[in-house]
Amino acid sequence: MSDVKISGLDDAPPENEGRIIQFNHPFTEYPYTLALYQSGGRFFVITDACKMCGSSLGRGTLKGMYAACAREGHPWHIKTGLCKFDRTQSQPTYRVQLRDDGLYIEI
Repeated sequence: MSDVKISGLDDAPPENEGRIIQFNHPFTEYPYTLALYQSGGRFFVITDACKMCGSSLGRGTLKGMYAACAREGHPWHIKTGLCKFDRTQSQPTYRVQLRDDGLYIEI
């Protein structure tokens, strides 16, 4: 695992909004597509593709702590990764570290 910078502080989404982050892991070159959100002054990262329909969470809407996918509105908790209506379904989430030069996740 390594710390990967996902965004500069100037590029971070505003409160109650999200954006899509795409990068290749610096060591494995594996491509990642994640959704970055700011809620309650904190930053959260969840895998972008909805497990129910494959739609983007980053292009969807944020209601409280739930990101609803763009196509069918399936709500996913941005901290725990659990689906609001089917807690047997979950998405990977990543802890965000706020540093002087930007936002990092351990991946």
